[in-house]
Amino acid sequence: MNPSPRVSLITTPHKGIRNFLAQLSFQAGSIDYADREAVRELKQTFEEIALLLEEHAASENNFILPPLEARVPGSTIHDEADHEDLHQLQDKLLAQLSHILDADVTGQEARRLGYEFYQGVSRLHAGHLEHMLEEETGTQVLMWQHFTDEEMMQIHGQVIRSIAPPVMLSWMKYILPAQAPHERLQLLSGLQANAPEPFFQQVMEVAKEKLGTKAFGQLEKELKAVAAG
Repeated sequence: MNPSPRVSLITTPHKGIRNFLAQLSFQAGSIDYADREAVRELKQTFEEIALLLEEHAASENNFILPPLEARVPGSTIHDEADHEDLHQLQDKLLAQLSHILDADVTGQEARRLGYEFYQGVSRLHAGHLEHMLEEETGTQVLMWQHFTDEEMMQIHGQVIRSIAPPVMLSWMKYILPAQAPHERLQLLSGLQANAPEPFFQQVMEVAKEKLGTKAFGQLEKELKAVAAG
């Protein structure tokens, strides 16, 4: 699921992150912050995204960066610092959004605060884009230099086992439509072979909802061919 023939531990989640941050930026810029229901819907979206961002940072901090730091001392300091800075900005933005929903905030004040929040979302979006590109062109290259594909697949297994099924389904909402067809087939054929059947069917329901009719039909056809051998 990456343009290199080598195993990548970050390409797939990064596609999902780019997708949901773009959606968040669009939603944050297009609502009327005087409309409390619209703000509540935006808050619900942001809370789900915040959970996924926290899960992704935790996966890197717990499973990817420690073994890299052990082999290349000092190589992970920047990534860990980025994770902390982005987390603090994320928490600040969630607090700002909650404040807009306070009962004493007028419609005019809500619109002023909403524009400030929108600018903050732009900072969060830009920060993550820069951080992910640095990981893809720096951290991942170091992993390729110092780890075999077999070792990286072991780390990948640890990451996958640490993700609760409901969180994984949330990831799929954003990852699957952001992937190229061959990446999507590779991801789901792996799940088809290894995940419990009920969970795989839940993932397919997400795919059916998020992909267009043509893309989902092609995916189903290709997965059946893979299963048939």
